This record gives sequence, structure tokens and C-alpha cells, in this order.
Amino acid sequence: MTAALPPGLAAAVRTAGAGYAVFDADGTLWSDDVGEACLRHFVHLGWVKLPGGRDPYEAYEEAVARDRATGYAYAAQLFAGLPAAQVQAEAMRFAASWVPQRLLASTQALLAACRRAGLACAVVSASQLDVVRAAVPHAGIRWDRCAGMSTTIDDAGLYTATLALPLTYGEGKVAAAKAQQFWPIALAGGDSHTGDLALLSAARVPVVVSVNGPTPLREEAVRRGWAIFDE
Repeated sequence: MTAALPPGLAAAVRTAGAGYAVFDADGTLWSDDVGEACLRHFVHLGWVKLPGGRDPYEAYEEAVARDRATGYAYAAQLFAGLPAAQVQAEAMRFAASWVPQRLLASTQALLAACRRAGLACAVVSASQLDVVRAAVPHAGIRWDRCAGMSTTIDDAGLYTATLALPLTYGEGKVAAAKAQQFWPIALAGGDSHTGDLALLSAARVPVVVSVNGPTPLREEAVRRGWAIFDE
């Protein structure tokens, strides 16, 4: 079932002006976190390991608890030593079964309205870049209009642990949008106060996607008079 945009939001999209519609991915385009789900999948396959047999996913959760930006980046660093082509192919297979059933009808309606208004749709996510690139076509966004946490790839085609900057979280999402030339931001959509507030603040039309009831970002949106789109 396709959600309908509230009249005020529909009008705001039509008059947003030229530029990009830039979206967060997890919790905004789809429910749940594709980066975390795919990381668990790779751990289950035995591809992602840590010395001494420590659980990589547990290490990731501890890193996120210490600091979200570097914790989400650590998920990308856990791919170090893996062939990028192998990860990309498996991420595509995983996303094909994981994403479609989790797409948010509200955001699908918003994306359709953005396209009708002539806005180019893009994604800036805190999940690992190649996982996000595998996932976004299922939401109707081009894979090459994505930014995410990434590390360099060496001459042998293997991921390294060297992070590419900026880290795509908080203010880093705005920096990444500029670096990728997803600019100006006519409209932005997100669901996380710490992760997406800067991105939303940079947009002419900020839209908060609200799935789980009251949140700090929803409260901020009410205070600023931003659009709130309930799933």
C-alpha cells in the first residue's frame, strides 16, 4: 500500500527548488539497519573474524556504545582483508532478500514526490558503503548516488582498515553530501537526532521520518516546525 503525503508536505516538495533530495538509509528508507544485518550475516558465514575468536559483532556493539560515529566506521573496518568484489556480490544477494519487505511506505511516497518535482535522490548513510549501494536500488535510488562508511581498497582488491573521510555521521553527512556533489540539498529525510540533525538542518525542506513514536528528533522537529511523516 502506498502512503499519501500530507498536503502541506506535498506542496513543500513541489516548491523545494532545484537540487538534491538526500536521505538517510536505515530507519528512513527501510526499517532496521541493513549494515548491522549484513555484518551479522558475514560473521555467520565466517568471513569476519577477530583474533582470539572474539565475537566481531559484540566488538562492534561495544564500539558503537563508546562513540557512534567511530563505532559505525568500525563496522567497515571489520571488512579489512576481505576481497571487495566478494563482499559486494554477497551484499547484493543479501539485500535482495532483506530490503524489499522492510521498505517504508511513507518514504517511498516521499521519494516518488521528489522525483516528480525533479529532485535527484541520493543517500548518505552511516552503514558500510558497499552494503548501502547494494540496498538502495530496492528503494528506487541509483547505487552510485550513495555515500557511506568506507575504507580504502589495496592493489590486490582487498579492503584495508584505513578509513575514507569524512565519517558519514552527524556533521560528516553534510560534508559527505558536499564532497559527492549532492548539493544543494533541497530536501532531506532522516530519523536519528544524533545522526541526521545536521543533514536535516542543511536542507530547505527537512522531513523527519518517525516510526517508533516520540524521539528526540521528533521533539526537535516540532520545535522547529519541520515536517514529520509517520510510517
